[in-house]
Amino acid sequence: WLKPAELGESAFCGAPLLMSRAGSGKDGFAESLSNYQRQGFNNDDRGFINDEDRINCPFYFKIGSCRNGDRCNRMHSKPTSGQTILIPHMYPMIPDAMAVANDDEWDDETYARAQEHFENFYEEVFGELAKFGEIEDMIVLDNVSEHMLGNVYCKYYREEDAVKAAQDMTNRFYGSRLIQVEFTPVTDFRESRCRAFHETRCARGGQCNFMHVKHVPKSVKRRVIREMYEEHPNYERAKVILSGNPTSKKRKVEVALKQQTDLERRAKIAAWNQAHARGAPLP
Repeated sequence: WLKPAELGESAFCGAPLLMSRAGSGKDGFAESLSNYQRQGFNNDDRGFINDEDRINCPFYFKIGSCRNGDRCNRMHSKPTSGQTILIPHMYPMIPDAMAVANDDEWDDETYARAQEHFENFYEEVFGELAKFGEIEDMIVLDNVSEHMLGNVYCKYYREEDAVKAAQDMTNRFYGSRLIQVEFTPVTDFRESRCRAFHETRCARGGQCNFMHVKHVPKSVKRRVIREMYEEHPNYERAKVILSGNPTSKKRKVEVALKQQTDLERRAKIAAWNQAHARGAPLP
């Protein structure tokens, strides 16, 4: 394992050294029934999920990750392009962060160290990914199950920017971690997150199978967005952000219209199933 100091000031590196993926911990099995209901799944009296689509894995479609991996008895329809990329296990969960995520015994100092480490990581990675295009949002998961540990999701405004990021970031290193980028079917992070975790407290803790998104202070989010537009003034929304004007009402309406409905999501699944049956590339 290479030490960060050996890689220079930044933890990014392009050395072609093969490393195993990070990840540890025992995977959880299921979420509470009430949370499944809030996420839009049906259920029967025995507590099993009854999703209408019996072909595609609902967890992979909703979260971009499944605890069963290749052993899942449903299909994982992996898109070949899209606006959102996933970098599995990129965030190095330090012991302080693991203690907080697992809801173990921790104090204010432990939380402060974990949060400082995460914010430094967030700012560096956001700045690196912003070199490829205008970022709409970036999140890092706080889950500790193996298939979600340290996962980073980045959504670009333009699909071609996400493609460039995936091509350039793959096989690079962050610290000692080999970066393997993949596209994900996740288009709306709010639909993928665990509402119990963000509203009150999740009974499953870090083993939950829905997204526990790490908290990014508004001051940090504003700073990284502003720095992105200062370094790339040619981006579409740079002029508005740098002028200090808030997002217009028209822009908010456009964003709302872009959000997919359940019918649109199921239409996308149907299109993927048809393409898979024909042996054609996924749309």
